[in-house]
Formats: sequence, structure tokens, C-alpha cells
Amino acid sequence: MTTVSDVIAFLEKFAPPFLAEDWDNVGLLVGRHDLPLNRVMTCLTLTPDVAKEAVDRHVNMVVSHHPVLFRGVKQMTDASQEGRMLLTLIENRIAIYCPHTCFDSAAPGINQQLAETLGLTQIQPIRPIPEMENIGGGRMGNLPAPTTLRMFMATARQCVAAPYLEYVGALTANVSLVAVACGAAAEFLADAMRLGCDTFVTGEARFHTALEARAAGINLVLLGHYSSERPAMQRLADTLATEFPGLETFASLVEQDPLSMFTG
Repeated sequence: MTTVSDVIAFLEKFAPPFLAEDWDNVGLLVGRHDLPLNRVMTCLTLTPDVAKEAVDRHVNMVVSHHPVLFRGVKQMTDASQEGRMLLTLIENRIAIYCPHTCFDSAAPGINQQLAETLGLTQIQPIRPIPEMENIGGGRMGNLPAPTTLRMFMATARQCVAAPYLEYVGALTANVSLVAVACGAAAEFLADAMRLGCDTFVTGEARFHTALEARAAGINLVLLGHYSSERPAMQRLADTLATEFPGLETFASLVEQDPLSMFTG
């Protein structure tokens, strides 16, 4: 019988804990290591509707990219939404594991997957960890052939199934050397500029980051936080299903981007 510890052992090889940023909260955050597993569900973020799905589908373990209990807590009661959600999961004996920035920076992690999905070649970390092959923060790489920002964004939007993109730059601008950092990773813009990239792709960024990109003359493409990371959690479910054929493993069906686009 596969246990929580078995899945953790695999995930810690796949996305080693030492890759976590200092501010992060990763690993097994709720549950027992010796809990037997029948069903595992992946998601980007544990929200009340996703938690209800886990209960309704008799899941034993949730692998959520974004951590629960991100900030220190002194109590867990039904007085808060997160408290109610976590108490429900605990009462239903559902474990929660969160890889977060470990998964972002791992060799087969989200940024590597995103760079490959966008068609980049000669991919390497933006912030490499010394003496570690293809491990580190962000990714950068070349397109097989230069293209325009318009064409690049059309491809990128289709690749991550984003309903829309936001961008800085001229639609006719050249795109050749591209930096990628999933989620809310605008701090990598300075790295992208230092490395001579003409385009920086991330999930979301603040207004002043957009102004900085415009002033520096670097293309900035925002895929949306959800769109930049959710596909990798779907693939992780497939990876776990292959690694543990005795488990029923799947990605959440109810999870969706909390942001919608108003066009009326």
C-alpha cells in the first residue's frame, strides 16, 4: 500500500526541498506520513471549492502548488475561511503537500516546462545554482528563429490556454532571446535585462514593473498567474500516476482562474 511518505519521497527527488526560497513554506503541511493512499489530487491552490471536491471524491492526499498556512498561525478554528477548510480536510483524513518554489526551480519544474512549451531551445536557469545542472530560478532560452511579439504572444496564449495576455512592447518588436519566470516573478525582470533578453515572460507583474520594462525597451508578456502554473500541476498528476500505478491520481476538475475578462 502506497503511503503519504512514499509520495513525499518521490516529490522530494522530483522537486528537492533545498530549492525552496527562504520565505516559502513547503513540504507536508497537513497530515500523517503513514496514511495509506488510494486517491491523490493535484491543484494550483487549495480553495474551499477544491477542498470540497477532495472530500466528495474521497481523496486521501492533495498536492497543492501554493502553500496553505503560508504565514504563521496561532490558532485554527472555524472562525476563518482557511480554518474551516483545513479543519474539514483534517477531519476527512486528507493530507496536504505543497512543493511551491521547489517545483518552480527544479530541473523538470514549472519554469523548465514553461520554457519548453514556449518552444525555447538551449534552455538554462536565469539564476543557476552552482554545480547543479539545469537547476535554479527562472529559465531563459532562444527561439529556433526570431519572430515578432505579435506572433510570439499568439503562440504563447495557445500553449498555456490563457483567455488573454497583457504585454509591454510593440507588436512588431523582435523576439529571440526569452526569459521565463512563472507566477508573480517580476523580480526576474532585472535578470532578464542583465542577460540581454529581448523578452521577459511571467504570470503577473505590478504597474511599475511594466513602466520599467517600457523604459528599458524590453518586451514584457504577462500570461496570468493561473495560466503560467496550472498546466504544470495537471502534468504532475500524470507524472504521479505513472510513478504510482496503484493510485488513482488526477488534477482538480473544479479549479479555475479567479480572474475573468469583462468585454461588455
